[in-house]
Amino acid sequence: MRGDNAFCPKSGAPLSKNRHYDHCGRAARAVEDDSASRRAGTVGELTNGAQRSSRTALFRYFRRSHERQFDADTALYRTATLALRRLKTTATGRQEWDDIVWFALHARLDRKGHDATWMLAHVDLRCPRCGGRLRYTDCGSGEIFATCVVDCTDDNADRLDEIRTLVANLYAATYPDDDGPGVDDLLTF
Repeated sequence: MRGDNAFCPKSGAPLSKNRHYDHCGRAARAVEDDSASRRAGTVGELTNGAQRSSRTALFRYFRRSHERQFDADTALYRTATLALRRLKTTATGRQEWDDIVWFALHARLDRKGHDATWMLAHVDLRCPRCGGRLRYTDCGSGEIFATCVVDCTDDNADRLDEIRTLVANLYAATYPDDDGPGVDDLLTF
């Protein structure tokens, strides 16, 4: 994951708050020292996260985010681990991006009866075309419109429908026997 919720894409370890700059002035954050980053050999590596993180990294981020607010829940973690394995195996192309997998995981956990609403605060949506940040506009009727800040397609198109379609298609491909969420059911982000 990139943005405010970035973590080490290999180990899932948190990143430092401090930014470090290379010889070209590009900023990155250091991977913090924890058991997973020591095992992966990533302690101190500079990164800004990634669009596609390992399954292990995404699960470690999931668990750490959950345990910031709630007590450990082994049943939830077992369900999430299995779901992440299936989602990451099925995902192709843009569906592999962390934010898409995260929302598909959210939908799966919700369908399995787990409270997954907390997950929505731990993800940064990115433009599904270029990975850039999104600019949000409230259209007044409670409808949110999100455009790519770099306008990568020169059309100022709403990216939320495209993101919803990616999530719904990933869910349907991963769980073909489950009448999962359709595009219209994914209005919460």
